[in-house]
Amino acid sequence: LYYPYSRAQLDLYSEFVSYTTAGTLKSCLTEDLRICQEEDSPATFYKMIPELYQKFPSVTTGNANILHLIVSCIDSQQLHSIICNVMSKRVRIFNVRSISALLRTTLEWETFEQYCVWQLLAAESVPSESVVDVLKDLNDSHHYELFSSMLVFLKSVKPTERVIKKLISLQNFKEQLVSPITVWWLDKFSDSVLNVLESFLNSAVTNMDDKRLSLIVQYIEMICEAVDQEHKLYKQDGLWKSIKASWGFISQAVKRSCPQVEQVIRDYKEGEESSAAPSDQSEEDDDDDDDDDDDEEFKPTSRRTSKRRREVLDSE
Repeated sequence: LYYPYSRAQLDLYSEFVSYTTAGTLKSCLTEDLRICQEEDSPATFYKMIPELYQKFPSVTTGNANILHLIVSCIDSQQLHSIICNVMSKRVRIFNVRSISALLRTTLEWETFEQYCVWQLLAAESVPSESVVDVLKDLNDSHHYELFSSMLVFLKSVKPTERVIKKLISLQNFKEQLVSPITVWWLDKFSDSVLNVLESFLNSAVTNMDDKRLSLIVQYIEMICEAVDQEHKLYKQDGLWKSIKASWGFISQAVKRSCPQVEQVIRDYKEGEESSAAPSDQSEEDDDDDDDDDDDEEFKPTSRRTSKRRREVLDSE
């Protein structure tokens, strides 16, 4: 490949590869780009990238090897140029269906390279659900480039039901990701997050999903630890009624791990009992009044009976 070139030359290159035994178009293009980047000129390499992504999207889009070539020796001007092409919809770097696998591959790259990838991700507006999926099977909690970049990425998007559902299952990354992004969302999208949690809780109770129920309660405990007592969370009556109704289905181990949730439920029950007490007393007072009325009605009858008895005795 030599730059500048025409579309016809790109077609010729593709046809040439198909008649060789060097490999597929994907492997040949990747190898030629590597040679161009390492042995020819990085400036030429970066000028070629936009047109190659446009001409061969099936080969370039989602290609981790080509992406690594791009970010491994990029400078600020070249990164800016590619971001402009991405935001202008002239170039699409990521394949949503394979983005989770691609991000796992980047975990082995240099810190600067990973940060460049995340800038390109943000420029392309990749769905947040696809991004969070990279954490699904991740066991190591020391990928700080990933966590810090994902926090900044998620900070700029409105939480969806699917994203919150995924975060609820990521209890092992509570401190690195789940807690800080949830607190941020609660500050900006409080009603949305709390309504989603209430909906999830009711669904878990209805479906008798004890495991899901426990995860949601632990997630709410995490929120309780991060916010103050004046937060909207504590005023979400429907949420706490659902937790109270389902508390008996939750294991003792989970209950012990959620002391703040348990305290709120205890306070909630005491509040219900105290509000019910005056009404009980008033009912007793009403009963006493009824008894007094009965006595007053009965006494005159008693006096009339005694008077009639005396008249009978006098006549005798």
